[in-house]
Amino acid sequence: MKAFLVDDESLARERLRSLLDHTDGFLEIIGESGVASEAITEINHLKPDVVFLDIQMPGLDGFDVISLLEKPLPYIVFVTAYDQYAIKAFEVFALDYLTKPVRLERLQHCLSRLKDLDIMKASQSKSLDQALEEQQQKPLHVLTAKKGRNIHVLDVNDVLYIEAKEKLLYAHTPDAKFRIEGTLDALEHRLGDGRFVRVHRSYLVGVKHIQELIPWFSGTYELKLSNGVQLGVSRRRVKEVKEYLGV
Repeated sequence: MKAFLVDDESLARERLRSLLDHTDGFLEIIGESGVASEAITEINHLKPDVVFLDIQMPGLDGFDVISLLEKPLPYIVFVTAYDQYAIKAFEVFALDYLTKPVRLERLQHCLSRLKDLDIMKASQSKSLDQALEEQQQKPLHVLTAKKGRNIHVLDVNDVLYIEAKEKLLYAHTPDAKFRIEGTLDALEHRLGDGRFVRVHRSYLVGVKHIQELIPWFSGTYELKLSNGVQLGVSRRRVKEVKEYLGV
C-alpha cells in the first residue's frame, strides 16, 4: 500500500518514517508534508491508499484536511498527542489511532488492521461520513480557498464578504478574491453567530467590516465596507441587517 505522512512536526514525521522502515515493507511512503494545505494538494494528486494524519496542526486540523480530499477517500490513521482516554471519544472517525511518540508494536498492530482491507472498508466509509457530517455543523474559524492551483487558509475575520456568482462562491479579502467551496446557505449557518450577516441572496458580509448603511431606492439600502466597496441590501433583509448593526 502507498502511504502519505502529514504532521507539522518534522521530528514526528521522521520517527514514523523510521518505524515504517522497520516493518515488513507492507507500506511504501510516497510523500509527506508539514503543511495541511500543501498536503491536501499532494494527496489528491498522488492518491495514496492510507494517510497518517496529525489531528492538531496550524490553520487546518485533521478533520478539515479530510473534508477537502477527493473521493474515493484514502484510509485515515490519525496520529495524535491525545491520551488514550481522549482517543476513545474519536475512535469512530478513523481506521486507527497512533499516539505520540509512536511505538513500533502499536504501529505493527495498525498495519495488521490495514491488511484486512475488505473487512475495514465499510466501517471506514461510514465513520468518515459521520465525522464529516459533524464537522460541517461546527462554527467556522478558517476558510479553505483556492487561487489558481494553490490552496489558501483564510481567517474568517479577514474576509470582508462572500459572494455567490454564477453558481460559484468567492471570498473577498482586502487584498484578493478567492474561490471557495460550498453554498451561501451553508456558510450562513456556520458563520451566522454575529460575525457575518446575509444582506442579499448573493452576499454574506463580515459585520466588523461594515462602515455605513446608506438608504437607496425603493426601500433598499447599500452597505459601504471598509475597503470602499458598496453592496446592495435586499428589501427583505433590511430589518435583519439593522438588528445586527443595532440600528
